[in-house]
Amino acid sequence: MKPSSRPDLRSARGAVVRARIFALLRFSLLFWACVYFALVVISGHTYLRSLAFALSAIFALWLILGALFSDGEPIPVPDAYLWVTVLAWSLWSAASLAWSIHPALSRSELGTEVGWGLATATIFYVAARSATAFRAGLATAVGAGAVLSVLAIHGAVLTGSVDPERALTRAHGGAGAFSTYIVLLMPLLPLLLQKRPVGFGISRWSIAIVGAVFALLGGAGRVTENRMIWIALAAGVLLAAMLAAWRWRSQLLRAPLRWGGVLLALLMLAGALFVDSAITRSRTDYTRETSVAQAIATDPRFLLWQRSFERIRERPWTGYGFGKSILHDELQGETGNPLLAHAHNLFVSQWLQTGIVGAAAMLAMLLALCMRYWTFLRAPDETLAVIGLAGLVMLLVFVVKNLTDDFMIRPTSKEFWTLNALLVGYGIRRALVAAVAPATPDRAAVKGA
Repeated sequence: MKPSSRPDLRSARGAVVRARIFALLRFSLLFWACVYFALVVISGHTYLRSLAFALSAIFALWLILGALFSDGEPIPVPDAYLWVTVLAWSLWSAASLAWSIHPALSRSELGTEVGWGLATATIFYVAARSATAFRAGLATAVGAGAVLSVLAIHGAVLTGSVDPERALTRAHGGAGAFSTYIVLLMPLLPLLLQKRPVGFGISRWSIAIVGAVFALLGGAGRVTENRMIWIALAAGVLLAAMLAAWRWRSQLLRAPLRWGGVLLALLMLAGALFVDSAITRSRTDYTRETSVAQAIATDPRFLLWQRSFERIRERPWTGYGFGKSILHDELQGETGNPLLAHAHNLFVSQWLQTGIVGAAAMLAMLLALCMRYWTFLRAPDETLAVIGLAGLVMLLVFVVKNLTDDFMIRPTSKEFWTLNALLVGYGIRRALVAAVAPATPDRAAVKGA
């Protein structure tokens, strides 16, 4: 062997070793990220969840540094309008600490909701590097939701419990938080039936499993006795139908009755469940003689929103400081209801906390996500289109669900960040692959992305 060939051999061996190390890092990140997310959904396992989060964060940071300073796989930078709006919302929320009426509360909530939430989004954005990682994250989210649905149904029905809030508090922070997770998951279920790379394809087993999960989520949603869940899902079904009809016009024209039949069936199901939940709530919250219309007309949230806007008028630009319960004692005292400790509306709550600037920053962040998903939907690539459709519907149902509450907090906020990071992270990588596909001689390599 010539002396000059020895450095080349050592360099090649070094490259192989580094490639294996990065492959192990990517697998470790994906594994611990999925464990972490499952424990976030099925809460109550604080130590294990913290351990999984710490390991996920370490592996994600290692991969980021490897991509920057070594020969690891490059990590695409999100769109400028995405990270700028997220940064603006985060910085303004942090700035509110300077004028918060409860600095200790704001400091704690900033660490939990902004710091932890953005770290969670970063972990899953880095982890969503391949179709395999995307399917693993999606399956984890849906599987954890199915497990939690079984626990919820068992705790609230089979044990004879008449208090869904109490039955679900330990499992997922209460009925409201769990019903919000259900609306986040529902738009993602069809992705499981998509052909690879994004889903597992249509087969007898996949249809049976997705159908069973759909039934479990629907049953658990009914157990929560939450009414907004069905309004949110109905809005999501309508949006999905309109966007799908626009994006896949030719398929609609070939089978209009099939598309229309599915739409009608889903809307009728959501409507029936809403009426049933509304009747049950009117009887449990009031008297058996109270009608649904009377229960809605006398909803205590109307008084709460009146008091919230009175408080907003006192500090319209800056708010009272970051933290959902920043006016906990004040609102409870003014409404006389211990359950009304926050604004019960995503945007009113943000306005109350961080002023009109913070509410505008949050709205800009949501619109930036919509722009990203809209770009996916319009892409020629079918995989990107279905991801864009799922993302847009997921955002809509989340916002509609939170028009009467604010679950951008605790486990639900981590779920929101995770699912969006998963969709955006894989979608951006897929878009980069699709952009070079026409100029790539080996199409087989592109299909595996």
